[in-house]
Amino acid sequence: MSQVHLRASLALIGDDLRAVRDVCVTVDDDGVVESVEGWGSCPWDSAGGTWAALLPQPANAHVHSADGRFPEFGVDLGLHELVAPPDGLKYRLLSTLSPTETALDIWRTYRAAYELGVGLLVDFREGGGLGCLAAQRARSMVPDMDVLVLGTPGPSFPGWCQGLGLSSPLDYSEGVLRALTSQLRPSFTHVAEDPENRREGDLEVALRAGFTAIVHGTHLSRDDLQAIAERGVALVMCPRSNMWHGLRPPPVADAISLGVTLGLGSDNAAWNLPDPWGEAEEAMLIARSQGLRGAPAAVLEALMVGGYRAAGLEPRTVEEGRKLHAVLVDAYSTGILSAADTASAIIRRARAGLALRADGSRLAYLSKAGIY
Repeated sequence: MSQVHLRASLALIGDDLRAVRDVCVTVDDDGVVESVEGWGSCPWDSAGGTWAALLPQPANAHVHSADGRFPEFGVDLGLHELVAPPDGLKYRLLSTLSPTETALDIWRTYRAAYELGVGLLVDFREGGGLGCLAAQRARSMVPDMDVLVLGTPGPSFPGWCQGLGLSSPLDYSEGVLRALTSQLRPSFTHVAEDPENRREGDLEVALRAGFTAIVHGTHLSRDDLQAIAERGVALVMCPRSNMWHGLRPPPVADAISLGVTLGLGSDNAAWNLPDPWGEAEEAMLIARSQGLRGAPAAVLEALMVGGYRAAGLEPRTVEEGRKLHAVLVDAYSTGILSAADTASAIIRRARAGLALRADGSRLAYLSKAGIY
């Protein structure tokens, strides 16, 4: 195996995602970034070119993967009818699948995420340890994408689970919750997705129990968000899911202005492709509608850095000395190279130009044809 060189007119470098023009990234035999230099150092047969932007692989920090077996089911139903355990439509549908079918359907979601350039997918798995086992079987077929499998109490739990993912902290006593969160890290739970759960104090229970991250937060106030920020608890927002289920938009602007660590997730694969780019665009539009004009840079950070940090992992950012995990995007045709605001352009346009992903020295051309 020999060195790999990638040439791009634009690259986002480091955890601060600083935009650098005209770069040549050299990757050594171990897949580690050896240098980031001017593109004059690139040989003629480098991957990429003047058309390209080199971007970190984004994180999708909240997915329910097996739902993808049932796309667009129950479009006339509300949130609780669709997903409330144990009798929501999705649970009844999932119960009809064999373990092999479940693993294959999870793999289909993972493959779709891989083709969208995703570097990390945080999967909430139903069905206890056996549900996590199905995800681990699927995960083995996408080795270049990190998958964090979070489980919920059930058969063989916590076997094969890499952390905790609960539908609601209100489903358990606080003693049980504290035992679970002390044993399983990271620990995520849905919080304040609807007004009923918020009125019952789900955030306070989650904070007392020591969860490392909460998901949705649709009905959190500024005071709630301040409390989250002060405790260092991450918030994963799923704006497309919230809108689809008839909920109000999440408080993106307040969360950004208060310095909350933000990630983005696509939620149920039945109703959303596992596409964090779409979540980022929706979050940016919501922030603008909520009066925050400086949102693009913060939303880009949530997409490419915050989701990893919510999961307790190092971001897959491009930097010398780190293994390369990146995507090459056609930034010429999509207008990114000539855009007045680079962060906004990447959020809104990169998905349409996804061309190549690089994982170490392995290069894979991306084709969204055939996804789902």
